[in-house]
Amino acid sequence: MSELTGVNLIVTDLHHRITGVSATVRTLVPYMKAEEPLALVSTHPHSDATPIGLLAALKLCLKRSPNKPFRIWHVRRNNEMLWALVFKHLFRCPIKLVMTSCALRRHSWFPRKLLGGMDAIIATSAAAAEYVDHVAATIPHGVDCQRFRPAMNRAAAWNKLGLPGKFGISVCGRIRPEKGTDLFVDAMIRLLPEFPEFTACIVGRVSPGFESFQKRLKQRVESAGLAGRIVWMGERGYEQMPEFHGAMSLCVAPARYEGFGLVPLEAMACGVPVVASRTGCYPDVILPGENGELVPCNDPAALEEALQRVMSSPNRLFEMGESGCARVREQFSAELEARRIVDVYHRMWAKAA
Repeated sequence: MSELTGVNLIVTDLHHRITGVSATVRTLVPYMKAEEPLALVSTHPHSDATPIGLLAALKLCLKRSPNKPFRIWHVRRNNEMLWALVFKHLFRCPIKLVMTSCALRRHSWFPRKLLGGMDAIIATSAAAAEYVDHVAATIPHGVDCQRFRPAMNRAAAWNKLGLPGKFGISVCGRIRPEKGTDLFVDAMIRLLPEFPEFTACIVGRVSPGFESFQKRLKQRVESAGLAGRIVWMGERGYEQMPEFHGAMSLCVAPARYEGFGLVPLEAMACGVPVVASRTGCYPDVILPGENGELVPCNDPAALEEALQRVMSSPNRLFEMGESGCARVREQFSAELEARRIVDVYHRMWAKAA
């Protein structure tokens, strides 16, 4: 415990799986540690920090900081907000609570109660900021541009996958209607016969309760005779995603709803253009015609038209990918996100000093 005495920042990642939120935390931890020493409360191993449990975090928070007016507890999930509020009010820990919110819809009553107990909220977009109070800053998520970068040889990376064609089109995320997996599959069924050099790659875990949804999609693919060109690749680990994106030539994000959506930014950091629906962060990141295309949510015709336009000019994919990579590195890097978040902490400490 002595090594934690000077730590004034607690970051939590309390979920039984490594989710998109977990990936965000894992990306930020090394950059945030460079700015401010922290303790990570998590059940998952981490290469850049030794996670501690809730009991160790409680013992730390019960003691006053020797050099700050209070410690800051940064959360991102409902259960994490609940634990932080228990520590603050039941155990009377001298802490302040910060929550990152990305939801683009009104929260239900329980999350609203939890959010009402936060001392500061960081919204990931201007749209997300409209659904919460106490917004201290609007800070978009960032990509670890040290991990996600263009492949040295995209053709070689693609050939390594052992798939047909020359160009990979990916959709990544949980297999479920909200993510628009069916919109992607239907568009590929219509377009791939016209574009024989392209192969569609579907990466993601089947969400519980959606096994029949995937089964129906597989049946559509098989009926169209495209089982070899619309490939179900299953879930890929966090560490595998940079190599996967580096092999692709185009990323598709057809979600019907997305709170933020980090995967397309990771693809762009790897030099891959993105065709996405107008939800999450996508309208803030994608410049139509320059680094990708935007389409209305749940609009199959618009998605197919945009994909056909991009696929018809495969020589432009590299140019668009370069543009997207530069945009992410300049405006959406994890390093920049970490600095902006730590600025929020310092303003909170300075205000109380």
